[in-house]
Amino acid sequence: MKKMMAAIALTTLSLSSMAADCVALTKDVPQVTWTAFKTPAKAGVNGTFTNTSIVATTAKNAQDLMSTATFTIDTNTSSTKDAARDANINKNFFSLFKNPGKITGKVLKVTDKKVNVAITLNGKTIEVPMKYALEDNKIVANGTIDVFDFALNDQLKKLNKACFALHEGKTWNDVNIQLVANTESVKCN
Repeated sequence: MKKMMAAIALTTLSLSSMAADCVALTKDVPQVTWTAFKTPAKAGVNGTFTNTSIVATTAKNAQDLMSTATFTIDTNTSSTKDAARDANINKNFFSLFKNPGKITGKVLKVTDKKVNVAITLNGKTIEVPMKYALEDNKIVANGTIDVFDFALNDQLKKLNKACFALHEGKTWNDVNIQLVANTESVKCN
């Protein structure tokens, strides 16, 4: 009986140690940064959103993890580290969205180094291709959106008018975006 119990214990221990590793998101808040452009020389203005969330199902690898990801961004938390600029951007751009305060996204397709994301803002959903890399337990995705694709022409005009002198009459319609999500190795279920 003792030998049988020892064999069962050893088998159980062996099976649990053989459980494969999976990849999951950490509980860290994902970083979402953006770079908009002003002036005819196309000077960058960097910002971040401080209230973001991402959800994804634990998977065998990072690509499978990404394929289940959805995210939400609170545009009221946009920060350029300049309070006056932040107030201006919120008043003359983000607050004028059809769904003010919210951007959502859902991963549609993941390939070797690209991910296609359906981004919804201002009541419009556009598929945005992004390049990604896996770096030190992080997924880093970079892409560019055109605010005109999201019917934000009037909002951009209003922002440009409010910043006309500072922007030398030019506020660009393309915005670079970056999403960084931390991952960790976990035991598969």
